[in-house]
Amino acid sequence: MKFEVPAGHYLVCYDYGMGGLWWFIKAESADAIRHASPELSVFEEVPSWMLDQHWSHIEKDDLASPKSEALRMILADEE
Repeated sequence: MKFEVPAGHYLVCYDYGMGGLWWFIKAESADAIRHASPELSVFEEVPSWMLDQHWSHIEKDDLASPKSEALRMILADEE
């Protein structure tokens, strides 16, 4: 199955060592996300290991106004 990232969003992961937090983040560009936090990995392609069971649990968020408390904390660490 071919997975598609929602239009205007980027597939992003925060790797905390024993796992990762994943989002579809709405942003102007992948570089805007990298600039906001170098700890966030932006994926140009969907990883081959990612299955439907993973894909269906990824939340959408917005770099300019994050809803996720975890994402807000990650971005605040860079200020």
